[in-house]
Amino acid sequence: MHTVRFDGKTPGVAECDRETALLAASTKASVPLNHRCGGHARCGTCLVTVVEGAEHLSEMGGAETRVLQALKANPDQRLACQTWARGDVTVKY
Repeated sequence: MHTVRFDGKTPGVAECDRETALLAASTKASVPLNHRCGGHARCGTCLVTVVEGAEHLSEMGGAETRVLQALKANPDQRLACQTWARGDVTVKY
């Protein structure tokens, strides 16, 4: 069991019993995280900043890397639709 915490306008916590996409965890935590493209790594609206637990996140794939480069994102930012939590994580949105 691991915890995904969301810090933002509507804070929330999701308890997950297996590897879970941050976007799915936000839904479970009732956190209204934007995702205009439906979670397909096309729009960048689900951009989050990793506050704690980066070591518990999946590696970046090609689609996520391209979008983050286009957005000129900081190294601690990820797309919630493409990032999977495997342990305790805190993100800010």
